[in-house]
Amino acid sequence: MHPLDCPNWEYENHPQRAVVRLRIAEIISDLASRRIDTLALATDARPQHLRVFRELVPLGFDYYAGHYRGEAFRCLRYYSVGVQGDDRVGAPPGAVGFLMSELSSAIRSNVMALDDNVFLSEKDKLRYIVMLACHVFVQLLTIHPYANGNGHIGRLAVWSIMGRYGYWPYRWPVDPRPPNPPYVQLIMRYRSGEHEPLEMYMLQMLTA
Repeated sequence: MHPLDCPNWEYENHPQRAVVRLRIAEIISDLASRRIDTLALATDARPQHLRVFRELVPLGFDYYAGHYRGEAFRCLRYYSVGVQGDDRVGAPPGAVGFLMSELSSAIRSNVMALDDNVFLSEKDKLRYIVMLACHVFVQLLTIHPYANGNGHIGRLAVWSIMGRYGYWPYRWPVDPRPPNPPYVQLIMRYRSGEHEPLEMYMLQMLTA
């Protein structure tokens, strides 16, 4: 069980909330200039989660930033999460590490395949890039590996995967999140097997 003295983490009303947008802008700049490796961020964003949120964690719980739920910290080991309206969200804490390792392996293998494939047309390559970015985004949100900040990290993963190939999603904001509707509905439809609406929406985000 989660220890009763472990606080839930909400940062929306934190006095330092404005720092999130600044840190996100720094990370996107670093991605664009290749100071951050795009594959490294997509496969393990914990260093960037720490960078964005370390100033917003509850006092005395620094490890809430930069670590997955289920890791060997007293208040993360049993930290459960959920999203109102979709009970598919929030893997059990004990499964998060394994599921994120599996997702990271899938990202790496798919990115390597895209990197090495010289026979795809640009149109087909873009299609596969968007498919991969959407899959990673929704899978990460479904696992919900962090105590908070999952949406920001999921949206950064999209920037990382698509930007790796020069397709920067300029209309896909990381903070604040994209307009809702249709944002949440597109994610829920994707989880239900309707992939095309989110993929088409993502393509529209490529125009400045």
